[in-house]
Amino acid sequence: MDVATLSNKLNETTGYVVRPNFEEKFRSTKVQEILYSCISDVLGDKKFEQDACAEWTKAVTVNIRDRLKAANMKFDRYKFIVQCVIGENKGQGVKYGCRCLWDSDTDGMAEYVYLNESLFCAVAAFGIFYY
Repeated sequence: MDVATLSNKLNETTGYVVRPNFEEKFRSTKVQEILYSCISDVLGDKKFEQDACAEWTKAVTVNIRDRLKAANMKFDRYKFIVQCVIGENKGQGVKYGCRCLWDSDTDGMAEYVYLNESLFCAVAAFGIFYY
């Protein structure tokens, strides 16, 4: 008996799922679509305003988190971390990084960078499977 069959039998008898099934895995392409949609909804054709950036950042991250938690995404056992950086676009280069430990079989991340003539927005969404 292979490991997958044994795992399925164990899940049927105990009811406890150790790993997400194929449909419930974090898919970065699906999440990137959500990131693009949420950023476009909030920022649209806005011009950079330093005073409004904090409000926009919160609106983008909360909107993304809520859409990821929606029932149709099937990410019930995932914890989400969303990072958003908004700044003025004057042709400069920006780099940001982060670090965390995760299980490469179940966890994942997606990122998207939005640019217009006056601002940039870099968003990263992490999905960590909750065992």
